[in-house]
Amino acid sequence: MDKVLFFKSFLRSPLQVASLIPSSPFLVNHIARHVNQLAPLRVAELGAGTGVLTRALVDECPSIQSLLVFENEKNLKNHLRNIFPRLPVYADAFALHEAMQEQGIGQLDCIISALPVSWFSAEQNEYLMELVYRCLKPGGAFIMFQFSLQMRKYLRMTFQDIKIKYVPLNFLPAFVYYCYKM
Repeated sequence: MDKVLFFKSFLRSPLQVASLIPSSPFLVNHIARHVNQLAPLRVAELGAGTGVLTRALVDECPSIQSLLVFENEKNLKNHLRNIFPRLPVYADAFALHEAMQEQGIGQLDCIISALPVSWFSAEQNEYLMELVYRCLKPGGAFIMFQFSLQMRKYLRMTFQDIKIKYVPLNFLPAFVYYCYKM
């Protein structure tokens, strides 16, 4: 069901979805293990798709007390609201700060992004990095997965501590950026 919904959403909005199928279990488990080791209390997921990573965060990361979920594609957003009725699901990741205020969250421990930033303008990518940095607490983690190394330049302008892991068992193979706010 999730794969069909995701594929239909891709066909309707390829610039919003940017992949044919949801993230693989290999990629999801790779990220969820790392998040669980961080033991964050307040987390935001930007570009949640069908919720495969959201499900792993809910099921495998018991430290998370607040999880804000963002998905802009209408059908995927409605799907997330149906399968995670207790989680706040927002449309616009660029309204992250406003969502945090609405939920009474000062700063986040971790932000995870699967946003299709390759379609974003340079200004949008720069603003996204500023927003993420501003919303993270000192020592907080920003985890982003992409299918290219295009974001290194923006991440290096914002974060001093960056590690990149390659996860080949995904369609498409993914680069996972682990960035930490000093």
